[in-house]
Formats: sequence, structure tokens, C-alpha cells
Amino acid sequence: MAAADKHDPRDQRNLDPITEAPGAHPVGTGVGATGGGVAGAAIGAVGGPIGAAVGLVAGALVGGLAGKATAERINPTVEEAYWRESYTREPYYEAGRSFDDYGPAYAYGWGATMTYPGPFEEAEPALARDWESKRGGSSLDWQQARPATRAAWDRVQAPSSVLADDDRDDVLEALDDLLKTCRDGEKGFKEAAEHTRTASLATLLRDRAQTCARGAEELVAAIGQLGGEANDRGSATGALHRGWVSARGSVGALSDLDMLEECERGEDAALARYRKALEQPLPADVRTLVQQQMAGAQRNHDEIKRLRDAERARKA
Repeated sequence: MAAADKHDPRDQRNLDPITEAPGAHPVGTGVGATGGGVAGAAIGAVGGPIGAAVGLVAGALVGGLAGKATAERINPTVEEAYWRESYTREPYYEAGRSFDDYGPAYAYGWGATMTYPGPFEEAEPALARDWESKRGGSSLDWQQARPATRAAWDRVQAPSSVLADDDRDDVLEALDDLLKTCRDGEKGFKEAAEHTRTASLATLLRDRAQTCARGAEELVAAIGQLGGEANDRGSATGALHRGWVSARGSVGALSDLDMLEECERGEDAALARYRKALEQPLPADVRTLVQQQMAGAQRNHDEIKRLRDAERARKA
């Protein structure tokens, strides 16, 4: 197993709040608390320094240091920063909602992994029951908060660092394939945008290219966290297809409808690769990333298909 990167923020260690020994973590201090006490302490961190202090002290007094090893891999600061940056790209995100709505649900999820050792489905009845008292300033009901809680739970439940070497190789291979898929999508959308005859469609295609580029960067980061080296190029098949589009598009042989159909075919292929990756036993944090990206690819596909259908109807 590769040693953890000393700069990895997940591997930061804080002083024990009671003994001052290195290795304790704020979230883990109250793991022994009953019925969601740790989740409450984590949510306090989202609510502000006073809430965090109260939650941590209560957790320390009630639960001592039980479960400290579990908490070592959870850094609330890192988790909150991750979700604050990415929550608007989640498939369950509702337009117009702020992080103040989702933040308590994320904290509830990562904190609950230390209170409930079993699978999420076993913990869910208790989580649903207690959400009302843990939601803080969130306006979400449990059904709205559940996907965010589950996403945060999955992200910390099975970190990539516990993978055996053989399993890591399989995961790296799957991620490398998806990275090529994202780069193919990025370059393919750019190529189509160059040859479309409609300004609004060109803008949309460039936006989709940027979405693919962000997905590629996320995969590069995931590969690096697993100790792999990203092969940050597209596939040979993708390069050949782009060359075909470029050659035909440059002489005006492809209409907007042709471009949309080519883009839809590309998204069909991407979705197939994401489904293939999800058939493998991925670590929970990697699986969450792949699921999120697949949801984005599905949105791309559906939008392109809608435009394609409208263009077909216009030409009919």
C-alpha cells in the first residue's frame, strides 16, 4: 500500500483535546455519545465556533475518546470545504438553494458514520427521526436532505487509502478510462462548437466542453490520491472521430443537426463507460465521484437530445 501523501488534507492530525497527544480529531472526540451526538457536534462546526465548541465538549464528556481511530480519516474543515465548492453540481441540488440549506445535511452524514457502524440503510430510520433536531438553519425536510446526507456518508465511509494494491490497480484503470472519456468529450464538444452554424448552440457546446474539462480535473485528482499517474490524453478512437468531424465540418458537410447527433452519440458512449465503471467494487468516495459525473453526463445527453429533436422537428 502506498504511503499517504504528507500534504493530503485528509491526513492532518490534531492534538487530543484531553491529553494533548497528537492523533485525535475533533469529530471523533464524542464518538461514544448516543443517538447522533457526534453528528450534532459536527453540525455545530457548520453553525459556527460556539456551536462547535459546545458539541465537542459535550462529546468529550459523554463519549470520551471511543471511536477515535474511525474519526482520524475525517477532517470537518476539509469535508465542509469540499461540499461548499461542489454542492451546486450535485444531481439533487435545487436551484436557488444556498449552502446553508445543504451544509447541515453534509455534516449530519459524515458525523453519523461514526455513530452508526453499519450501512446507511440501517441508520436511516434513526437519521430521519432525528433530522428535525439536527437540521439547524436548514430549510430542507428529510426527503430533501437525505441525498446530501447520503453523499457525505459515502464520501467518508470507505476512503481510497484502505484499498489493497490489486484493487487499487483496478480502480485506477477504471478512472483512467473515464479520464479519457472526459477528455474526448471536452475536445469533441469544442470541435463541434467550431463548426456549428448557430451562435447559441456553439455557446452551449463550449459550456459542455468546460463541464467535461472539470470532470477530467476531478478524475486527475482522484487518480493522484490513489497514488496513480494520470494519462491525461483522450483516446485514439476519440481523436479519429474528431478528425472526421473536423474534415467534414470544415467543408460544410455537417449541419447543426449532424453536430447534435454526433454529440449525442458521444454522450451515449460516455454513459456506457460510466455504467461499466460502476459495475466494479469502487471505494465509496470514488463511487460517489463517478455517480456524480455520470449524472452530469446524463444531463448533457438529455439536453443534446432535446435540441436534436427540436432541430429535427424544425427541418421536417
